[in-house]
Amino acid sequence: MKTASLLLAPLLLGGCASVPPTADIAPPAAAGPSPYLLLLAADKDGAEEDFFAVVDVRPESPDLGKVVSTQPYGHRKSMPHHLEYVLPAGGRHVFANAHHPERTLLLDVSAAPALRITKSIAPPAPLRFPHDYARLPNGNVLMGFLRSDGPSPKASDTESPGGHGGLAEYTAAGELLRSASAAVPGRAEPIRLYAILPMPDIDRIVTTSARMMEKSSANVVQVWRYSDLRLLHTIDVPDGRKPDGTPLDWAAEMPFGPRRMADGSVLLNTYMCGFYRLTGLASDAPSIAHVYDIQGRDPKDPSTRVGCSVPVVVGTHWLMPVAWSQMVVVLDIADPAAPREVSRLQLPADFNAHWAAKDPASDRIVVGSEVEKERGMYLLRYDPSGMLSIDTRVGAGSDRPGYIDLAAQSWPHGPSGAAWAHAGLFLPAAAP
Repeated sequence: MKTASLLLAPLLLGGCASVPPTADIAPPAAAGPSPYLLLLAADKDGAEEDFFAVVDVRPESPDLGKVVSTQPYGHRKSMPHHLEYVLPAGGRHVFANAHHPERTLLLDVSAAPALRITKSIAPPAPLRFPHDYARLPNGNVLMGFLRSDGPSPKASDTESPGGHGGLAEYTAAGELLRSASAAVPGRAEPIRLYAILPMPDIDRIVTTSARMMEKSSANVVQVWRYSDLRLLHTIDVPDGRKPDGTPLDWAAEMPFGPRRMADGSVLLNTYMCGFYRLTGLASDAPSIAHVYDIQGRDPKDPSTRVGCSVPVVVGTHWLMPVAWSQMVVVLDIADPAAPREVSRLQLPADFNAHWAAKDPASDRIVVGSEVEKERGMYLLRYDPSGMLSIDTRVGAGSDRPGYIDLAAQSWPHGPSGAAWAHAGLFLPAAAP
């Protein structure tokens, strides 16, 4: 290892042809690095509207690291949260969510850096709180919901309560096609549908369960049939174990980011930094096994192994932000049954790394921070050997190289002071 410092039955059935799985990283639209970075930003003091922002990230630009375009979206203190993980191909609208008002926003980025909001979507009752998005090969979008109307199935769950979450499919234009509940009769812990992995070529979807504003969630992975959104399996995530058999406390808690592997299996991390492999997904008896565990910055402090969040997969490398260790770890996953650590990049102690996305047209990675530590974003560079480094072209000469500071920007939509962002995606330039 090398270390670098610094509820509902389906409403509408749809046919399903056999199609290849979506790529983890979309192909570049043009030669050269993507010129822009899209951020979903919040006004820090909540006095002004939250907004989308476009940052100039052209390496040779005199405006490198500066916001060049913004688009407010009509909500204050909205807790801007997730974008899609990969920019959709063909100029399709990007799906994004504002958590507190429970809205999904469709953003036209085809004229980047100019932005245009085309639609705001409310959840399909009784589902509530959209969280995650997964683009299908036909352009449709699967949307996950953390809760539904009604009480929590857990009687003691009284803070931010609600019923089980669920899943819905929308057209690329944001029209609802169908929805389904993640509820399982007899489950005492609420299922908070968190992240989504579609596999329509085998007529399957994998979803995870993790809490966000809620206090309770079931540690399960669910397998659905895509063609009719029927829930087929709800699989308890087992306890983790060290190689010597010693139990790993909390390793199974909060299943988070599933990604499909070249061999057809699915690898996923939990928020507590356990790694699990799902196999046999097209069969009647899929299985799950603990295969790895990331240890934190301080092996004597268990809290530093908390916060394995939104990964990005590049080739046979899994890039894993680890929030409470303030680092990004690179794993070799050529053999998904036996991941191994290749390197780790330490970030500043006040930056709880959470979100990662790759520039499909260059070696750059954007990394965002976690709730309560969100400020700006870091730009990193990825080497195919598995090493990460700070992109020192951004903030050159400052005391925080590689950092896009959202506390010191001039906002094109008007003065509103400091902001913070949680998620980001690289954007190509508008077609001439």
